Amino acid sequence: MAEKTIFQFGKFYSIQNNQELVERRLRGNLLAEKKMKTAERYSRLISLFPFVRAVLLSGSISKGFMDETSDIDYFIITAKKRLWIVRLALAVFRRVFLFNSHKNLCTNYFIDTENLTIPDQNIFTATELCTLKPMYGHSATQKFLDANRWAFTILPQGKFDRNLRNDETFYVKRLIENFFSFKAMDDLNQWLMKKSRSFWKRKYTDVISDHDFEIAFRTREGVSKSHPRFFQKRTLDQFQQRISSFEILNNIDLKF
Repeated sequence: MAEKTIFQFGKFYSIQNNQELVERRLRGNLLAEKKMKTAERYSRLISLFPFVRAVLLSGSISKGFMDETSDIDYFIITAKKRLWIVRLALAVFRRVFLFNSHKNLCTNYFIDTENLTIPDQNIFTATELCTLKPMYGHSATQKFLDANRWAFTILPQGKFDRNLRNDETFYVKRLIENFFSFKAMDDLNQWLMKKSRSFWKRKYTDVISDHDFEIAFRTREGVSKSHPRFFQKRTLDQFQQRISSFEILNNIDLKF
């Protein structure tokens, strides 16, 4: 701080000498706090869907910061061989009852209980993982955490939120799951996966490379990731660029 490499504003620190950043941060923290009630209601709703095993908040609300353009993002863990059926059910619900608005129900990352490890092991995904806020599904959430302890080697100061009640049992949900346990549902799940992949390929094949497509639109029986704006790549690129600029400006070497 004495060399003005970083600046302090009360409890905040910044590499920019700009008080407005603090004011923006505080406004965003307040909005995220207000939105938590909505997020809790929708998390409860999602948890009622058959074959949903865990619901976690992700994206900006999980960081405690939102602005007027922010959606409420959910990371969902499903039963094995039912991920694409759950995904379709939530998409239909959003179209019919929310007029396809993603504002309060944005579901762009699903995994099932047999695919708990996140393969993209970098500072972006580590940050996303360490800041996830569990809302439902104690057992599946704990297994997910155990499968992704690599994140804490990248961010050893990270602390995963464990404030979660034990799993609740919904009789009607269990009844529906038992009813739809026949083999044809496995085939339907596979068919939905293939149709989704074909749709995304047609829509984005001209604007994204094959390599980037496999990351931004990971489509497997137990994984559904759909990030059209490829926020991970853009963020990592900007992160490295800003580190380089910071190093040059201040004549220091940061070992990342």
